[in-house]
Amino acid sequence: MTTAIGSYATLAALKSRLKITDTADDSELSATCDAVNAYIEGPQACNRVVAPIASAVYVLDGDGSRVLRYPRGIRSVSLLEVAQYTGGAYQAIPAGDFFLRPSAALRQPGWPATRLEMTNIPHAFFAYFPFGYDTVRVTMETGWDAIPDDVTDVALTAATRAWASSQAGQADIVGTDEMGKPLVSRFFSSRDMGTLRAYSQNLP
Repeated sequence: MTTAIGSYATLAALKSRLKITDTADDSELSATCDAVNAYIEGPQACNRVVAPIASAVYVLDGDGSRVLRYPRGIRSVSLLEVAQYTGGAYQAIPAGDFFLRPSAALRQPGWPATRLEMTNIPHAFFAYFPFGYDTVRVTMETGWDAIPDDVTDVALTAATRAWASSQAGQADIVGTDEMGKPLVSRFFSSRDMGTLRAYSQNLP
């Protein structure tokens, strides 16, 4: 079963919206939240994580150009290293020799950058991302600064609809997939899907 990284619908927020104060249904409510969160990050909706992701090391392929694209989103980079060829030793790139782009001034508020660019200064330590497999190693924070409010609202609305349907005796409408995971796709309206697709990204 796929587990989402972002907590768009949470048990506490869903219970607050439903005015539920006891814990009798926490297991089922949590399963509904999990299903909604996984759907939001899946290919049917955003096809990316629209939430903060902690710093981690990513190993990527260079293409010999000055630009390294990472459409899932980059918040910050603490270390950039490159190897001159596949299997080569990594060398750290000075922080002043690469930039996050688009610049913060050109992004929607809260949105991450989508690419790294090497400086065009001729005396730079390294002027391109070497062509090859795993020639770039980046330690970075990815995803959004925070989960956007409209995504949270869409998630809680879908979870609320799914729960109301199950409580109305329509368990067959809610249903589960082959892994026993609740099916929630039908509880996203066209308007809400439009909101999610505004955050979507075509990813490999």
